[in-house]
Amino acid sequence: MTDQKPPTAAPTVKAGVDLEKVRAALDPVVSAIGLELVDVEWTTDRVGWTLRVTIERPGFKEASGGATLEDCVAVSRESSAALDVADLIPQHYHLEVSSPGLDRKLRGRADFIRFQGQLVKVKLTRPAPDGQRVLRGKLEEATEGHIAVLVDGKRIQASTDDVEEARLVYELQPEPKKGKATRTSKGRAGKADKASRTTGGTTSSEQQNRGGPDR
Repeated sequence: MTDQKPPTAAPTVKAGVDLEKVRAALDPVVSAIGLELVDVEWTTDRVGWTLRVTIERPGFKEASGGATLEDCVAVSRESSAALDVADLIPQHYHLEVSSPGLDRKLRGRADFIRFQGQLVKVKLTRPAPDGQRVLRGKLEEATEGHIAVLVDGKRIQASTDDVEEARLVYELQPEPKKGKATRTSKGRAGKADKASRTTGGTTSSEQQNRGGPDR
């Protein structure tokens, strides 16, 4: 994909893992399954290291990305094999494949253009002209090098070079009023639907047992 790096580029090498090389290894794998690679993250917490791979369906307009649980499982299986061959990650780690979710990060101008008119939260590395460093409001405009967010009725413009992080804001819709009978299907929800409601996206996770034990 083009123009999809985060507004403020993260280091390509983190804890000995070159994310550009990992992305290069996974991109053709994801494409072969008919999906697009959105992002690759290398993170750590109390359970150890995790390689987080985000995918979506090409041309899918909704923020969730359209990837199903079956898609995530397929990408997880093929990615694991590709990473074994490439031998890019020496540590023991967990591989997590997911769709972007309704609060997805916005990575680059293409995402800003795609989600114009949506509610966003933008963190800036330096204050906007009015002094704010966090802009929450409607994304009104995305041009070359700049975005404009409508915050409490005031249009605030910021340079994309100053964007530390940007993501969509998902707001729960109010529950419908009770008292009116409605008919619903008795069919069971699919696995992907259940996962989407639970996590805000669709996720497949597995443990990679290569490398040494957890430290």
